[in-house]
Amino acid sequence: MILGGVSKLWLAIVGSLIVLSVIFLAPNIWGGALPDWWSKAFPARGIRLGLDLRGGVFIQLGVETDQGVNRRLEGVLATVKEEFDPPAEAITKAEIKDFAISMKFSSADFFSKALRAIEIKFPELTVRSSLEKLSIRAFPSNYGISEIRDSSIDQVRQVIENRVLDFGLVEPSITRLGDSKIVIQVPGASDEDRDRIVDIIKKTAVLEFKKVHGQGFSRSEAITNAGMATERGLKEKNLSIHQSFEGGNENFFVTESGSSVTGEHISDARLTFDSFGRPAVSFSFSGQGAGKFGKLTETNIGNRLAIVLDGIVKSAPVIQSRISFEGQITGSFTQEEARDLALVLRSGALNVPVTVEQERLIGPSLGKDSIQKGKLSMIVGGALVIVFMILYYGTHGVVANLALGINMFLIMGLLASLGVTLTFPGIAGMILTLGIAVDGNIIIFERIKEEMRAGKSRLHSIETGYKRSIRTILDANVTTLLAGLVLFWFGNGPIKGFAATLCAGIVCTVFSNLIIARLISGFLWKEKGA
Repeated sequence: MILGGVSKLWLAIVGSLIVLSVIFLAPNIWGGALPDWWSKAFPARGIRLGLDLRGGVFIQLGVETDQGVNRRLEGVLATVKEEFDPPAEAITKAEIKDFAISMKFSSADFFSKALRAIEIKFPELTVRSSLEKLSIRAFPSNYGISEIRDSSIDQVRQVIENRVLDFGLVEPSITRLGDSKIVIQVPGASDEDRDRIVDIIKKTAVLEFKKVHGQGFSRSEAITNAGMATERGLKEKNLSIHQSFEGGNENFFVTESGSSVTGEHISDARLTFDSFGRPAVSFSFSGQGAGKFGKLTETNIGNRLAIVLDGIVKSAPVIQSRISFEGQITGSFTQEEARDLALVLRSGALNVPVTVEQERLIGPSLGKDSIQKGKLSMIVGGALVIVFMILYYGTHGVVANLALGINMFLIMGLLASLGVTLTFPGIAGMILTLGIAVDGNIIIFERIKEEMRAGKSRLHSIETGYKRSIRTILDANVTTLLAGLVLFWFGNGPIKGFAATLCAGIVCTVFSNLIIARLISGFLWKEKGA
């Protein structure tokens, strides 16, 4: 019972919700005036503003998901190579083309060993083999290719999110767009940080460790020193050529095409200094990576090992002894470059290349201007609604306005508690909900007026008016809520923001219409003894 005897339980619930809203919105209301202990005891962030309201960085990336399939097949080749020592004597030819890997072997024993390894370790691949030709062709199914593409784009999204969060910005929005694109929005980035953020996001950071087969001042000299005549010969022997970061007499390096140890095995990376006091990046491997790196260095003592970052040889030291857990990348880095490189290595390398399709730096001036206009329109619109409700419904209009104000406060508190980022579409969703709230009050008041015209007492009319309106209000709002949930589930970006505020607004509006307004009416007319 709410009206006749005002329910203490509902009073306690409404009071608790208002207190919780104050707590969640405190950072927006008082900002820096909050004491230090507040962030330890309560949420430190209130409602977050989106890119369109706050300014920041907008980037749309195209993800080369086909490269994800090729890298998976490179992993197959690396696994097969681990079966042989040295692999060059067993595998006479290896080629990855049209989402399939083709290999030829020098003997039937090597062929059988490789076939068994592929069938055991990669059961998801379809395998075609010929004992007569000593050849194996393995490829994923169409469904498998689709799965690899999907996982590639998800991995890219996760890595970029890690990088932006590691940079110290805690409100990035990184979402998939279709099957091969990612949209990144970083609200609140300062002018000084923007260039670095864009550079960090764009950096592929594919780190590989490869045995050096030759080096030289020119491409042809490097190929000759590797014992080959042409670049085609390099490909047939599964070798590749890379440019050097340092330059000088070693502009180019010939290395193996694939690598069994990559940046994905790195567990930590940090800014350090080399023996000459220059900035460098030191890294450590995880358990599995440490084992692979230890085996790679142990079997190549006395040889040079190229540290290849995004296709560029950063350094190529001679391996003096077995190394398991740690390494260092040296070069002509500034401290800032070395720190950013450590950040991207620590947060993980992109498994496939990405290209920047759109890049915009959005200033906050547009958002400020729009916020001012939005405030003005809300004040003018709200004032008109308040005046109309009071003039048309009298005291009931006052009740509706009080409930509307509390409803607005609860919506903002709920959005803050859910961590929703407020954008222009979100504001549109809130305004739409307030309109729905006014409609709900009008439905209730019209029912009350009908009861009073039938000669019922005011208290009885109010009680009956609310009871008769419940079904109508629930019907209208539940259907709107379902539509909002569908939009939230299938939408993204602005559509998702609109749906989130619409759903939160609907829940608070129904509560406001049926509980808060009823409680206020109960207080008012119980005191009057109507």
